[in-house]
Amino acid sequence: MAKKKRQMAWVYSPTADKRQKDVISKQFEPVVEQLKKHLQPLPEPQVCNHCIDVFSKWRGNYFYIMQKYKVGENGYKDFFDAGIARLEYYGENRFNLSYFRHTRKWKPLFMYRDISFEAAKKAILEDPMFEVF
Repeated sequence: MAKKKRQMAWVYSPTADKRQKDVISKQFEPVVEQLKKHLQPLPEPQVCNHCIDVFSKWRGNYFYIMQKYKVGENGYKDFFDAGIARLEYYGENRFNLSYFRHTRKWKPLFMYRDISFEAAKKAILEDPMFEVF
């Protein structure tokens, strides 16, 4: 049986320029500050990993909201980062929202495809998938 040749096609893939990235970062600053309010003080003595900070960053066409952990007493590193939410820039004020799975991979949520800034903000602050631990 002959193997079918896969058809290739061009697709539109919008990218955010520097100005748009700055605007989006500024829009999400209140979201990051709201998430920081859920942080607990560092326990003494610290036995387990503990979230100490929430921050945002851009990488390529993706805007990440991350959390920084301080490692417990038996760790070989002092700190590590874990994801909370990833927003893929999809066009003017449009995003695809993903969450960070326990498998250390990003999983898109189909109910949050092609959503606005306000919908993304509401989802990150209210949906339990995006909790800060």
